[in-house]
Amino acid sequence: MHEVLIIGGGPAGLTAGIYCRMRRLSVLVVDAGRVGGQLVSVYAGKPVHDWPGQAQVVANDLADQLVAHARELDVEFAENEKVVDVRRLQDRFEVVTHDARTREERVHPSASVIIAIGAGAFEPRRLRVQGEEGLSEDSVTYRMPEPARVAGRTVVVVGGGDSGLESAQAAHRAGASVTILHPHASFKGMEANLDVVKQMRIPRLLDTKVKELVVEEGVLRAVIVETRGEPGPRRLDCDYLVVNIGAAVNLEAVQGWGVEVEGTHIRVDGSMQTSVPGIFACGDIVTYEGKYKLLITASSEGALAANSTYAFVRRPARVTMKDLYR
Repeated sequence: MHEVLIIGGGPAGLTAGIYCRMRRLSVLVVDAGRVGGQLVSVYAGKPVHDWPGQAQVVANDLADQLVAHARELDVEFAENEKVVDVRRLQDRFEVVTHDARTREERVHPSASVIIAIGAGAFEPRRLRVQGEEGLSEDSVTYRMPEPARVAGRTVVVVGGGDSGLESAQAAHRAGASVTILHPHASFKGMEANLDVVKQMRIPRLLDTKVKELVVEEGVLRAVIVETRGEPGPRRLDCDYLVVNIGAAVNLEAVQGWGVEVEGTHIRVDGSMQTSVPGIFACGDIVTYEGKYKLLITASSEGALAANSTYAFVRRPARVTMKDLYR
């Protein structure tokens, strides 16, 4: 039996694993795919600019560094295992998984659980407009666009947060002709990202919604948009669409584990404790007063969750830093 089982191998989960091992807790990280989280599943080739100490690092490389650090400390991994249940017994938890390839069921006993599922619980939101259904990956993506796929094409990016602004930058650097659409009056992304978009002179249409996609024989040809204050819809030529308008989340499984949720997130206190003693949570999936979603914040929460788990499992008379450096 492990002392800690971490569900999710993204930055929050990996950091939690690292700090648990520094406390000499036995740790198993279970991930439904490949460890690394959004850094490998969504943003693999994207430059990361907000990780302290590195002005720029490719997301996939940063994930490799975190995984290597965890392995160096003997964090154990179970990849391609989807968690289907968390059972609370009198003296332990049982985390039930299904192998993603064989469907084999496995049961992992643990003294505590840290939920760090991050993007694993999220599905990218779709536009839900005519013509969207059935488009292939050669015409639309809901993640960061691949440079080779967008090079030389006419790209429309829908979304005014950091993801949309960074997608537009990536497509522009790949040699695409890019236009950004945002349904609100101002962008939501960081000023630094907006400055880069302005420097690239990427056209930006605010207060503009996509009403329809023009698709001919399965190929995207244009988007029909409507801008507030204009007399009617207009057509924008487009042969590749990037949709970055957030994500929908399904927390039914988490609720089934007895964990209290608030809207689309797990509610935690300042120690990353959930409503169930012995189950902690961290990363994009959690909410608390003052929550600010950043990569560095997710890692910070992972460290907090690890320290709280240590106190729960080992029950020291006093929590100190000495175990981190022995």
